[in-house]
Amino acid sequence: MLVQNKGNHSYQANGLTLVPGTNNVGDQEFEQFLAHPLMAHLEETGEFVYEKEKTKTNAKEAIAMIEDAFDIDMLNALKVDEDRKTVLDAIDKRIEELSNPEN
Repeated sequence: MLVQNKGNHSYQANGLTLVPGTNNVGDQEFEQFLAHPLMAHLEETGEFVYEKEKTKTNAKEAIAMIEDAFDIDMLNALKVDEDRKTVLDAIDKRIEELSNPEN
């Protein structure tokens, strides 16, 4: 599951750390993370954006999360299960940006 930490800080609870930007985490790990009272409060205030339903996010939301990602390995892993051309193009563009920051 993709979880976007919109804050300026990393958050750690119940064995999971979310860094600023988009994180790829397990569903169960994230549920345990949100069980912490502070993280539940931050979730209520909109600090974390994620797929609340077990359905695929729409392309616009997926692209916004990809543009906020900083982990090339995670982006490559996302490509495996993705079939939408616009999302795949966004992943490739972000990997290129992260691989060649001077361009």
